[in-house]
Amino acid sequence: MLVYLYIRIFIPYFLLLFPPLMTDTQAIKDRLDIVQLIHEYVPLKKAGTYWKAPCPFHHEKTPSFMVNPEKQIWKCFGCGKGGDAFSFIEEMEGVEFPEALKLLADRAGVKLENFRTEINSSQKNRILEINEKAAYFFHRFLLDMPTAKIARDYLSNRALKPETINTWQVGYIPDQWDLLTQYLLKKGHSIDDLVASGLTIKRDGATPGSSRGFYDRFRGRIMFPILDVHGNTVGFTGRVLVETENSGGKYVNTPQTLVYDKSRVIYGLDKAKTEIKSKDLTVIVEGQMDVITCYQAGMKNVVAASGTALTFEQVKLLKRYSANIAMAFDADKAGVAAAKRGIDIALSEGLNVRVIQIPEGAGKDADECLKKNSDVWFKAVVEAADIMPWFFQSVFAGHNLSNPKEKQIIANELLPLIGLIPYAIERDHWLKELSERLGTDTAVLREDLARLQKNLKPGGSHQLVKTEVQSVEAPPKVDLGRLGILLERFLMLGLKFPSLIHSVLKDLSDAVFIDSEYKSLYEMLKKQYTTISSFSAEILAELFSVSSIKDLAEMLQMRAELEYADFTIEMAGREIQIVVNDIKDEWKRKRRKELQQAISQAEKIGDRTALEKLLNEFQNI
Repeated sequence: MLVYLYIRIFIPYFLLLFPPLMTDTQAIKDRLDIVQLIHEYVPLKKAGTYWKAPCPFHHEKTPSFMVNPEKQIWKCFGCGKGGDAFSFIEEMEGVEFPEALKLLADRAGVKLENFRTEINSSQKNRILEINEKAAYFFHRFLLDMPTAKIARDYLSNRALKPETINTWQVGYIPDQWDLLTQYLLKKGHSIDDLVASGLTIKRDGATPGSSRGFYDRFRGRIMFPILDVHGNTVGFTGRVLVETENSGGKYVNTPQTLVYDKSRVIYGLDKAKTEIKSKDLTVIVEGQMDVITCYQAGMKNVVAASGTALTFEQVKLLKRYSANIAMAFDADKAGVAAAKRGIDIALSEGLNVRVIQIPEGAGKDADECLKKNSDVWFKAVVEAADIMPWFFQSVFAGHNLSNPKEKQIIANELLPLIGLIPYAIERDHWLKELSERLGTDTAVLREDLARLQKNLKPGGSHQLVKTEVQSVEAPPKVDLGRLGILLERFLMLGLKFPSLIHSVLKDLSDAVFIDSEYKSLYEMLKKQYTTISSFSAEILAELFSVSSIKDLAEMLQMRAELEYADFTIEMAGREIQIVVNDIKDEWKRKRRKELQQAISQAEKIGDRTALEKLLNEFQNI
């Protein structure tokens, strides 16, 4: 944390002394389109010369988040957050500056030799580098080493083509004690970082100085690198080739580390995200081999949650690319239960969920189905059933509807799922559907739904969803008062529609801006009007480029695009006249109140001269 504070506080001054470093960060910004970057996280829509969206950092219904493509900045007028591409990644990904710097540099293709010290100061970055080297080691061992023939034969029997193995960087490590650890130590990495990466395990009593007592987590396994959405290798899954008493299970995964959190990573998303956007559909399967086989067969919008239920973070990640998901999972009770936990969250986030049903005898999963008959798998995806009819069918199956207790069991299963649907019309449809099929009044079901939601035990899946999806509220806005708000609106309209300024500026008294933070901006506009009597977007841009109020003017211009995007010049002309009249009325009201207080004070102390002056001003207003 101290290193991070040092970087954020002192680097800006350091950059002024060493321009090449500033050039590196500017090169990243120059090569990146901030609109495209942010659009991968939130759905931006055009708003004049800017882009807008609901803010990803607080809950809101009306968009207040704006992106300025020319200045390469963003600003939320709801919660007040704003900045550049670096600060956006820090906020969105929950990383610190060194990690954001590396991520954006890699994306932009900028080498950061000047920032190497800062990058290496982050253990996260060091672990990512270790993972990259480990993935290369595993992959080359699989392809080049004679002892890896058993692994190559296994993959060949699984029908993986050489180009597929290369694309997914599939690898192998033999059953040796510390082969990878010794390789990475020779590459200059510390034993502490290797342990932190999860690739090396430390025995009790091991001494880092001697490197003894440390051994590889993965031994005798086919290795599948796990990449995050940005293409960074964050972890691994290892499948054992020959199971023994000491092999540690069929699959071993990287444990939780600084860079790997299985609840936040979706296998294959780095390769699938473009196709997901194009097809507007995410296909979710269970394991890595399912994803890889689908990709090899030409279906490239496929990802896996690696055998676990979808988490809130994973659903939010998927939602960036499509609101539609089709899920394939085992039809047994465990598979359905795991799917339900993920579907709960997907429904509450407003995703359209469908279920892929592989015909009986066609294979237990995507991988097996594709090997038997790829046409069957492709057809199953196309014909995936909507989730609610599927749930109704599976829950109603085997129940006796003449037994009221069994009807209650059905209601207890389906009502919480219906309650998670965020759209009122859709939710009402399924309540009526359940009412008709159970022969129960809808009002009774609504009461039961309220009871179930109230009595859900903490830690239950539905309660968990409700807790997780609560968004942070925007902090309360500073109270500018009615006059301050009106002055803001006047300037916003004037900056968006410069040709209107000349018609109303003369109607305003300088006095209304005396105590306003916009006084300097107003004075500049008035000076421009009195000397040239001309306004245009180009003139204003030039005016602000040399002004101390440049940032303030830009923020008002962005807000104007947000609030007056649909206004024509005629509508704006009527609106600005109304605002000017309201400003004059509000200023008079405010001034009268101030004068009344001043008159009362003058009477109290017997200052007749001041009293006469104040009374004259009050009468004139």
